[in-house]
Amino acid sequence: MHIPNFKSEEGSILYKNTVGRRISPRVAKVILSHVAQNETASTRRDVLDLGCGPGVLGLSIAAQYPQFIVTAVDSSDVMIALGKEEAAKQNLSNIDFRTMSVEKIDLERKGYDLVLCNLAFPFFPRPFDSMREVYEVVRPGGTVFFTVPGRQTWEEFFDVTTLVLGDMAMMAKPFLSKFTQAEMLPNAMAAAGFEKLKEVRTRLPFHFENGQAVLDFFSELFHLLDYAPEDIKEEMINAIDQGHPNGFTMHYEVVLLSAQRPQMPESAPELSGKPHL
Repeated sequence: MHIPNFKSEEGSILYKNTVGRRISPRVAKVILSHVAQNETASTRRDVLDLGCGPGVLGLSIAAQYPQFIVTAVDSSDVMIALGKEEAAKQNLSNIDFRTMSVEKIDLERKGYDLVLCNLAFPFFPRPFDSMREVYEVVRPGGTVFFTVPGRQTWEEFFDVTTLVLGDMAMMAKPFLSKFTQAEMLPNAMAAAGFEKLKEVRTRLPFHFENGQAVLDFFSELFHLLDYAPEDIKEEMINAIDQGHPNGFTMHYEVVLLSAQRPQMPESAPELSGKPHL
């Protein structure tokens, strides 16, 4: 399995047309549903969409909450250009796209009520350093929402892969490494100083008519099995079709982590009267 370089022009377009079309919007709805629990139609918020990609989440929240001021940042110039293009199409004036690294968030300190990050955390080169940067731009009492893939993501497919390929299933190692990095998120949040950490897991079903459709899905996203012999591909397809004659459903496990920056301690009251001698 090959994970594309999403910073390149080719990789950015691929992301928009695959993950950005089929996976990211559904995961974004998980974040939006939790944001909605604490928002009203009139409250103004300064929102940061971190690792925004082509703007799937940032554009959605800007459209749903016109009173919000959204800043969307990504390290890829191409992703930012795609986001700006879509914002113009939707005539959204309350979202600003900027090219910026998560390793150095050059934004106002304590400037954001909400920081959102949809599936980008596993790609942070130095996650603990980046989370400290996130902490600095959150206002006291502000909230962060991060989504990452859980270990049970596509487990139904990996079960078939292991059954058919045995040790050759390790070709998925680059993909599985992202699960490992995703699991750093709670510790990174706590180390940065965030409190009230809460985790919610949601399993999103993806249904496919047959085994060929499953392999096409993974080939499109990550070039899975591109280098495998045709007989191996055929064996995978047959295993899925024989085990699931009515279609194959696998799940994307969304892990949503939320946390808050602590409120500033109240100033000590001034003493009145004359000091004691």
